[in-house]
Formats: sequence, C-alpha cells, structure tokens
Amino acid sequence: MRHPIRSGLIALLVLPTLALLAGCGKSGSSLSPVTGGTTGSADQTQVTLELSQHPEVLDDGGLSTDPAQSSITAGSGATPSSIEAAIKPLFFWRQIKHDDRTFEFAFADTDSTGRPTRATVTVQRRLAGDFNIVVGDSGSIGAGSVIHKPLVDHWVRRIELRRVRVTADGDPVWRVTAASAVRITAKDATAHIASVRVQNADLDTTLTDPLQLFRLRRVLRFAADTPITLTVTTSHTDDVVLLYAADRRMRFHNNGDGTYSGTWTTPDVAGLRHVGLNALTHGTLYDDTAPYDSQAWMVPFVITGHELADYLTP
Repeated sequence: MRHPIRSGLIALLVLPTLALLAGCGKSGSSLSPVTGGTTGSADQTQVTLELSQHPEVLDDGGLSTDPAQSSITAGSGATPSSIEAAIKPLFFWRQIKHDDRTFEFAFADTDSTGRPTRATVTVQRRLAGDFNIVVGDSGSIGAGSVIHKPLVDHWVRRIELRRVRVTADGDPVWRVTAASAVRITAKDATAHIASVRVQNADLDTTLTDPLQLFRLRRVLRFAADTPITLTVTTSHTDDVVLLYAADRRMRFHNNGDGTYSGTWTTPDVAGLRHVGLNALTHGTLYDDTAPYDSQAWMVPFVITGHELADYLTP
C-alpha cells in the first residue's frame, strides 16, 4: 500500500519540483511518439510527480553538499613525508553557493496504444562554490589561515521508471524501478575512480561503472553494525581518498599502488542510503597553487531487515 500524503504536503513537495522541471527539463533524443489523445508532456508530468515523492532516489542523501569539516590526520593514510608539501592542511570543507539542476527525459518501449512504458531520467546538477582548507604552520602561510579554491562539480545520476498496472482493474501508472549510483566530477578533473571493491564475510563485488542502472530491489544490502572493507582504485598513487557516510568521515589507507582501503561499519537505518567515496588529488590539499581536483561516487545501499518503499515493482 502506498502511504497517503496530505494535500498540503503534496503542494509543498510536488509543485516546486514541477516548476523546476518546467524551466530546466528537456526531452531525450529517444522520446517515442505518443498517440491516443495523450501527449508526451503528460507522461513527463506523471514521471515528475512520481520522482518528486521519492527524494531518496532523486538525491544522494545530502552528502554532496554537506558542509561538515573533514580533518587530515596522521597515520597510515597520511601523505608520506618524502613528498614535499607546500601547505599543511588541518581541515577542509566544501561551501556550495549555487546548485543548478536539470533533467533529461527519454521515453521508450511503446505499448499497443502508442504510449511509452519505460522512462529513463538523467538528473544533472552543477555545484559551484569554494573548497576551503585550514592550514597549519608551513613556511609562508601562517597557521590557521584559510585557502579558498574555486569549486565546480558536475553531479549526475540515472533513474528508470516503468508504467505498470498495480491493481487488476486500475490504469497503468509510473513507478521507479531502477537507479544508478551518483558520480560527481570536478571541472577539468584528473582525479578518477576506476573501481570500488566491496567485501565482507558474505559479499565480494567490484563496481566499475557508477552510472549503470540496477534494480532497486537488488541494491547492495548489508546487515547492521557490520564491518565492510572498501578498496578504491584511482588513477594516481598519491591521491587522498575519503569516505563520507551520514555519521562518519574517514581517510583511506594508501597502499602505494593506486589502491586505497578502509573499513566502514554499517549503521542501522531504514530506507535507501548512500556511502560516498571521494578521490582528491594530492595537490588539492597539499599545494596552495594547485586547483581543486576531485571525483566522487555516492553508492546506494540498504540495511537487511528494512524493506524499500513499496512503490517499487518486483
């Protein structure tokens, strides 16, 4: 059963989203012609209404815009002392000043009436602001100084919906069936995540394409309070690789071969959640003249025992 929503809440959640899509959305090149008295824009409106009710699928849990400071700590994950650093970073955080969102709709697989039965929505965001670094005592830059580097990130996620009949005598309606992870890449980035390996006692899988669609009922599923080993492979041997979760920030150990590993303990939370893996180039944090250079994946997961919302199809 779909949970009822009061009409006032619908007005608050749905109408702003419709206004946003009306100004920014555009149809994909594979939009199928629709006949039978129903226009393509009507299906786009219905898809928009469905997405607006499920922000857990539309967004990444706020990890991409979280202003919480992250610390640079000594230890196995720290930059080797043999690498000359222009600055000594203590803390850093992102300040997002502009968040522009666009939607692209591609409809396909028409039925006998000429209406589409599948929609793929590509959500893109342009995040602009500053990457801020608090530095320690290091040469010409005094302790406690803040370095501001311009930040422009490209955020992208793909979502699939199907038009299905949920009751025997009802009309088909649009429902979310699949989604990708989120990929966030800085403008002119050289940072690149090639893969993320996920391991525990019951699972060993490697993710190589964050924009690949997967059925939501087959999303990564973990038991609560379980250690998960994550190994991130990047294009550099001196990156800084970090984990972002709702209640934790962690720096990965640099294995010296372009891989970075760490262990994350899963929370006990309901619904679709995300864990973020972020690769920053060495110069982003340790050189005051180098530009901000980053790539991140926000990977969705579910905790065992918590069913996803029942708007999903089997």
